[in-house]
Amino acid sequence: MLRLLREKLLRVSTHGAGSSSPTPKISILWFIHGNPSPKSISSISESTPTDPKSFTVSYLTSSCGLSPEAALRASKWVTLKTTKNADLVLDFFRNHGFDQIHIAKVITGQPMLLSLHVERILKPKMDFLTRYGFSSSQLIKNLSRSPKVLCQSLENQIIPSFKFLEGVIGKQEDVIVSVNRSMDLLHIYSLKRLKLNISYLRDHGVPASHVSKFLLRRPNMFCMVDPDRFRTSLVTIHGMGFNPLSTMFVEAVGTLLISKTNWEEKSELYRNLGWSEDDLLSAFKKQPKCMQISEKKIKRGFEFFVGELGCHPSLLSGCPVLLFLDLEKRVIPRCSVLQVLLSKGLIKKDMKWTYALIPSEKRFLERFVTKYEEEVPELMRAYQGMTESRGTKV
Repeated sequence: MLRLLREKLLRVSTHGAGSSSPTPKISILWFIHGNPSPKSISSISESTPTDPKSFTVSYLTSSCGLSPEAALRASKWVTLKTTKNADLVLDFFRNHGFDQIHIAKVITGQPMLLSLHVERILKPKMDFLTRYGFSSSQLIKNLSRSPKVLCQSLENQIIPSFKFLEGVIGKQEDVIVSVNRSMDLLHIYSLKRLKLNISYLRDHGVPASHVSKFLLRRPNMFCMVDPDRFRTSLVTIHGMGFNPLSTMFVEAVGTLLISKTNWEEKSELYRNLGWSEDDLLSAFKKQPKCMQISEKKIKRGFEFFVGELGCHPSLLSGCPVLLFLDLEKRVIPRCSVLQVLLSKGLIKKDMKWTYALIPSEKRFLERFVTKYEEEVPELMRAYQGMTESRGTKV
């Protein structure tokens, strides 16, 4: 009986194809397969999409979590004819702890991952990174940020990159720290830049220990900068009188590489605030990062030290580290203590401000607060009250 009913329904379906009211496909599925699940209906309908692009966009939004706009952009890089392999890829990421937000980031950044073979291509790379020592949380964070690593060749790119980094940095745990800071170290174009830029540093006499230190701290400086620009910056810094044996040499190179516009804007700002060319060079040689401080912080520093305390601008060029200190939580409370001590004749008027502002909190208390507890018993309470009111605790 069931067989005859099934044959009859199929005949009806065939004849209905040319009529004005064809029998719905879902009705036939109902009688042939029973009450089908949404998943089975989806798999049947998606197995032969009539429009691959719209089918791909639909999958990217519904299964991968992309916005319609992002899905449309991603569809330019991947075209799905079925969901079979793509489903396996998504399951692979879920099994490794990626949630929907992470998956959306991964696929947005590298849509073609949906077409890669899980067992042959993706799994070996994930297994290697896990064996090397990356934690699950590190891999999720790093690959969500830079998924194109999974498109690199394991044998020809990823493994050679790790071997090169080990040769420069040394310890495997330090290599992991560096790669966590920049997965770009594992990209094919980055390894070429990395090797060239490191060779330029060595040619200028920079010690291997300094190269290792900065590759660990600032990997992007080595792998993202064009070698010609990197070499030009080395020559410029050398010409300013920096000693390649000093850590300040590589620090200065990194600062100069940030951007030409930033360099010019900060130089002009310092000149307008009272620095001469000699002051500018002196400050940069002492503390290269003075060219990286925000414009707001620089102006506030000059306003306080020069405008309120009456210091000469050259004080700041001679000790640019003062511009890095937190005025509200550190400088102003300490200056208030110094003013009290000065008014009572307990410290000399010509004492250098840096002697009190740069040392650690513990050292400052020993030198200027607890030392004078007998002469000024209220000093500690006043200082504690000021620092706490400004958001820090002694």
